[in-house]
This record gives sequence, C-alpha cells and structure tokens, in this order.
Amino acid sequence: MQNHNYPQGFSRRKFIGTITGAVALALFKMDRQAIAGAAPSNGLVTDYVGRLCYNENPLGPSPLAITAMEVEIPVVHRYPDWYADSLVSKLADHFGVLSGQVVCGAGATEILRLSAMAFTEPGGNIVSPYPSYAQFPSDAQFFGSSVRYADLDDEYRVDLQAVYDLVDEDTTCVCITNANNPTGTLLDSTVLADFVNSLPPEVVTIVDEAYFELLYGIDQHSIFPTANGISAIELVKEGKNVVVIRTFSKAYGLAGARIGYAIGKTSAINSIKANGIYATVSRPSLEAAKAALDDRDHVKDTAILNREAKNYCWSEFIEMDLEYIPSVTNFFMVDVGDGDWVRSQLASQGIYVRSGWGMPAHIRVSTGTMQEMESFISALRQIILPGGNGKRSNRILPATTELFQAYPNPFNSSTSIKIFLPNSQRTSLEIFDIHGRLVKKIIDRVLGSGEYAFVWNGINASGKSVASGSYFYRLTSGDDVITRRMILIR
Repeated sequence: MQNHNYPQGFSRRKFIGTITGAVALALFKMDRQAIAGAAPSNGLVTDYVGRLCYNENPLGPSPLAITAMEVEIPVVHRYPDWYADSLVSKLADHFGVLSGQVVCGAGATEILRLSAMAFTEPGGNIVSPYPSYAQFPSDAQFFGSSVRYADLDDEYRVDLQAVYDLVDEDTTCVCITNANNPTGTLLDSTVLADFVNSLPPEVVTIVDEAYFELLYGIDQHSIFPTANGISAIELVKEGKNVVVIRTFSKAYGLAGARIGYAIGKTSAINSIKANGIYATVSRPSLEAAKAALDDRDHVKDTAILNREAKNYCWSEFIEMDLEYIPSVTNFFMVDVGDGDWVRSQLASQGIYVRSGWGMPAHIRVSTGTMQEMESFISALRQIILPGGNGKRSNRILPATTELFQAYPNPFNSSTSIKIFLPNSQRTSLEIFDIHGRLVKKIIDRVLGSGEYAFVWNGINASGKSVASGSYFYRLTSGDDVITRRMILIR
C-alpha cells in the first residue's frame, strides 16, 4: 500500500437531531408529523416532499417490489421464514458466496446491533473514524467497549493510517463506513485491502456499504467512470476477517420495509446469528427484497437521478461561491457558514436537511427529485444570498423551538449547547449517558423567548468527571422534545 506505514506505528413536531442506539426510545417520543415532510414518483405517497434529511430513495421502491408485497398481503397471517432463508439463499447466489456467509435482519440497524454484541467486549475497544455513521460505535459503548475515534483526513475521507494508529492489543473491531456518512467520500478498494491485511488477524473489520449500489449499480460494475473501487465482499471471498453490512433501504427504496444483511466469513456470521432472534423480517419485506434485487433498471434509474440532482446543486453552489464536499452517495455536505441556522431556516420553508457531526458550518442534504432540489436551491438562495448580491443575509429567528449542535463536538473539557425558544416556556435541558441514565440536569425552569447558551464541562450531578464516550442532550420545552448526540473524548 503506497504512502502508508500501518505496521509502524426536528423537534417532536418537526425534525429530530442526530441520535443512535437503543437509548433513543427512552429519550424522546416522535409524533407522526415529525417524519412528514420526497414523494416517490409512483405517486403512492404525497406528504414527504422536502424531506431531504434521511437519504431515502425519491423514486420509491421498485414496481416489482410493490407487486411482490401486494401478492404477499393475503398470507400475512402466516409467519415468514424463521431466519429469512429464502432471501439469504438469493443473496448468496447474487454475490457468489455460501449461504452460511449471509445473515439478514430488520434493516442494517439490527445487523449493526448484533455485530456490536458479537464483536465487542467489556474492557476492550473498537476504533472508528469521526465524523462517520454513529450507530456501531454507540452500540459498542452500550455493550461495555470503549470507543477510539480517528479524525478524517484533509479531504474528509476516512484516514486509515489514523485508524490503524489507534489499534492495540485490546482492540476487537474496526468499523469503516464506505462510502462515509456524512461526508460521502469513498476509500479506494486497494487501500482498504492493504489496511485490512495490516491488522492483527483477530481484529474484525466491519465495512458498512449502505450506499454501495448507488456507486456501482448492478453486479458491482460501475455505472459512472468516477466510481472507484470494489466491494469489500471481495475481501470476504479471500477469507479475510471482514463483515460487510448492506441494506435495501437506500438504492432499493425499501427503508420502511426494514431489511438489511451482512456477508462475512462463516465463523463471524455465526457469531452474529448467535445473538439474534428469529422472524424479524416480515413476509412482505422478504418478498420485496427478493424482487428488488432483480430490478436492475430501478437501481440504475435511481443512480442516474442521484447524479443529476448532485450535479445541478453543485453547479449552483459554484455560482453562489459555496464550498461543498464532492460525494459519491445520495447526499452531500455544503458549507453554508452556520449549519444549524440555515437548517432551521430551510425547515421553516418545509425543506428538511441535517446539521451536526462536529461540522458547524455544514449542512447535509439528501438528493430528492429534481423539483425538490430546485426548491432547495431557491430557498437556500433566499436565506444566504438575498438579491444575489453575494452577501449573507441577516439571520431570521426560527419560528419553532430549536436545539442546536453542541460545539465543539467531539469535545475534551467543555462544550456549549445553544437553544432557541419562540415563546416563554418551562424548559429543561438534560444530559444522558448511552444507557439512557440521567447524568446531569443543566436547566429546569421557565425561560423567556430568545436564544440561550449553556456549557457542560463533563461533570455529573455528583460533581465527578464522567468517562469518555457518547452522551445525549435533551431539550424539553412545552410540547417540544428534541434530542441530539455528542462525544466526550478525554
């Protein structure tokens, strides 16, 4: 491997902030209107226009998948395959691996949780880049492992040398999201292979490839010449200690059906299965996944729309003199100066994006239909470039309660948490650990309308310093409950 020396050294009514792990359910309730807000082109759903925050497929599911689900509805009184054997078999054939090397579950969410149970242990550690997809590190911490975070490189890519430098004799697992989320950057497959080969053989490498089909289309071939690399499934075929996690939520448009899977060496897959329960994937979902796997045209159409949407936005950003991170996925990040404020302003116009990950200047935008992207650009221009004069507009106060991203995040000694209240309300701001236990109550009293900032210095209610790891901060004001995640690194 060249140039590397591894062996050496929304509120409840609107938008919910970043949150991961089982603790989420204990920390907030979500009103159904919180998720309202890109309409699939099949016309079946019309109340999701402007939802550019969850990296969903704006084309919806494959027509073949819809038909498969409809056919299955009359027999939903019967249990599905206990262990999704029919889908496991089809995936094994599709990827050229053994059935014993595949396991399915209720979305990549379940597979990641089961992997954390299988490959982490109290007293051990796992290594993960940051910012990146946070579920596996949070789950690892939940099960007693410590988490070591490696910074991205100057091009917002996973820095594998930095990851390697954090591996020691207590490391049980490394988790890499490729392409990375939220930055949308991709690791070259040969670089990743060299990294895996450099690790101690007992260390498991989790490679989350949730967005892979959007890069490579069907049968692992690149649709576009800019795609670079090969799936880490090839490392599995070579016998490496690698587990690749995939999902039907993104390119296949089945996020609501909850189907994910992992491919790895048989011993690793057996470890994942040992912690699972049976029948977590429904009959309609199983049939939808099998049908979607056959619909090459739908995946290709999705990838083409994704490319067109990104190219349109990027050309507009150049005109607006906004820097963006080139992304190979169905989302991208753009520097808007103040990500939290721009996010709130877009939300007031019915356009929902994300902010956070310790990148306060950026917002992350999912690709939707071309109409949605045009609406997003139009609204963004109004917010930051009034009259096209090249100057940032004056901030307009949000119309709803807001909990902004803690900064800095990750933090070492202290972090500032900013909130905005549109009305006078009894308000509480609380810190919870990964298990949902209250660490400290920052504020609990009536506050007038306006903007407030509170500092948390990593001290609990007893005056003691808390350990490194993930924490959640929850704002409750009137009927609004908003929760976000932050990371303390000592």
